[in-house]
Amino acid sequence: MADIVIIGGINIDIEGYPYKDLVEQDSNPGRIKISYGGVGRNIAENAARIGEKVAMLSVIGADELGRGARSHLAGLGVDVSMVREIPGRGSAIYLSILNPNRDMHLGLCDMEIIQELTAADIRKAGTVFESAAAVALDGNLEEEMLRDATEILSDKMLFYDPVSANKAHRAKTYIGRFHSIKPNLIEAEVLSGMKIETDEELRNAARYFLDKGVKNVYITLNCDGVYFKNKEKEGFIRPPKSIKIESATGAGDAFSAAVLYGMAHGLEIDEIAALGMAASQIAMESEKAVNEKINIEDIKRRVTQNV
Repeated sequence: MADIVIIGGINIDIEGYPYKDLVEQDSNPGRIKISYGGVGRNIAENAARIGEKVAMLSVIGADELGRGARSHLAGLGVDVSMVREIPGRGSAIYLSILNPNRDMHLGLCDMEIIQELTAADIRKAGTVFESAAAVALDGNLEEEMLRDATEILSDKMLFYDPVSANKAHRAKTYIGRFHSIKPNLIEAEVLSGMKIETDEELRNAARYFLDKGVKNVYITLNCDGVYFKNKEKEGFIRPPKSIKIESATGAGDAFSAAVLYGMAHGLEIDEIAALGMAASQIAMESEKAVNEKINIEDIKRRVTQNV
């Protein structure tokens, strides 16, 4: 039985960059890599690697790429019995073309398959949720799914990762149903309807979420760390002065996995925020979206070092 259940997307990430300047409307020699991604999937992998019993509720297409992503999670010990294959559909794919400096030139996303994930999937998987101490909802979910999931699972500690400012509005009406949320500054502005430019405005936004019913708020501040607040505690966790950064991609997903770990183990908000910061640090030390070396012992060790 799972202690943590993730409801969200599984993507196939295809990324390429040219060896020289991009030439439009022509074939460009370069490097292309394919990896498994998706916010929900990344959180699930991180949580499994730090030793939690994890299950995932998702959908994939009827193709080898999706089946490979599902098998990869299963190999990590994740319960994928609720990852449903949709006949006649392709798996979600995110395609990015970078310039020679590895900055984004063009991105294309085909993630409509996530719309196939409905409340019926939650009801069919009811027994999987019985032992779950925490349930995460990926911000890629449609608004209807967020509404239904928060109703059906109202007795569970729910965690929400908005994913992007463009999608954060989907949860605005239901934000008070979540035990814990982890928006960045822009996502927090969308969810609260407030402009956040000062520390006082940051605190006001956090108070807005608490007044709505959220228990723990974590607002990530990019290179400035994270601000956390609940009714008893608040504060900032700043990143270490020196961090080895190979890629910032996936740092937020590692943070979310650490939050779920803390929720499942009944930790205090400041302890959870510190674990999240340490997990993000480990994530950034790998070119991959998930650092395969991440583990709870290293996370806890870095927390003590960062104090």
